[in-house]
Amino acid sequence: MAEIFLIEDQFAWDELSSTLSDEPELAIDTESNSLYCYRERTCLIQIGTRQDTFIIDPLKIINLAKLGSILSNPDIVKVLHGSDYDLRSLDRDYGFRINNLFDTHIAAKFIGSSTPNLASVLEDTLNISIPKNRRLQTSDWSKRPISDPALDYAANDVIHLLAMARKLKNDLRQLGRLDWVKEECERLEGTRYSPPNPPEISFLKVKGSDKLHPRGLAILKELFMVRDSLAAKIDCPPSRVLSNDSLLNIVVTTCDPLTKDLDPLNGMSPISERKFGDLFRQAVSKGLDGPEYHRPPRERRGIFWTKESKLRLQRFKQWRTDLGADLGLDPPLLWPTISLERWSSCPSNRYDVNTTTTEPEVRAWQLREFGSQFEAITNAPKLT
Repeated sequence: MAEIFLIEDQFAWDELSSTLSDEPELAIDTESNSLYCYRERTCLIQIGTRQDTFIIDPLKIINLAKLGSILSNPDIVKVLHGSDYDLRSLDRDYGFRINNLFDTHIAAKFIGSSTPNLASVLEDTLNISIPKNRRLQTSDWSKRPISDPALDYAANDVIHLLAMARKLKNDLRQLGRLDWVKEECERLEGTRYSPPNPPEISFLKVKGSDKLHPRGLAILKELFMVRDSLAAKIDCPPSRVLSNDSLLNIVVTTCDPLTKDLDPLNGMSPISERKFGDLFRQAVSKGLDGPEYHRPPRERRGIFWTKESKLRLQRFKQWRTDLGADLGLDPPLLWPTISLERWSSCPSNRYDVNTTTTEPEVRAWQLREFGSQFEAITNAPKLT
């Protein structure tokens, strides 16, 4: 069993980083505190070798520049499971990039796993069970000191990753799909952090807001902005100040003729009402008295669907479904839906796998493996 080491001072990290730089492969994972603060940050970085597991404390180590060099080194394989979140976190907090990535979540999907979460893939590939403690899973990783159960929990995310990756690579090699996964991982390496939209825009993402009229949207916007300001001030997620459902209920209560005379904050907890009630009432008044808010028109994708184009799309999707069944893979893995839609709506264009520039969504491995089939369907006679 790999030994677990907690690294929480600069000297220990500098010594360890020199050792890690000589490793051929590393397992990587991160833990953040998104459930407990306004702007999350990386609170733990787990690194596994074939022998040991290291838990790095980035809240105590001042300079992690050597980690950036290790992650970007193309001679070291970096194994992660479901790396999208980790890639964005490392980019956001440190500007780090990962080269030579192997994502076991993607690999599992390409051997036909329908449940490619870490616990399931470990069971399927290595017959190893890891405990998943819900309390630890949702714990505040910024709290110090870190308990031994929390360290064990964090370490479990990387301890078996390298062995699991070797088994997955062997399975993919036998299926002739290792190059497919390598290309998918290379594309994933380009993942970058995108900052959230400002509250003046992001309030439109509240579920149910699309059913509000312009006055209701004006009220929701004011409530949303007050909530965001409070969350930033006390450093907690906005949902812990007031949930989206509660915001929407305040709007509906205010705008409904049958309930408009009731206190719209009746559903708020007594503690929240006592702390923030006046601010939210002021927001409701501002939304009622100010200008209405008209939702911007949705961007159209530019596809005008005719009877023929719908039939063509149906034929494309049936081809992809049949292909997925033959290979034991989820059909969307085999050809991007946006490409199917694009070619369904452009029946006058002739597709040539040898001369047509690959669409940005279409992978080289897809074109190589299935391009001739796709060309035959695209150039088939019109449907009636």
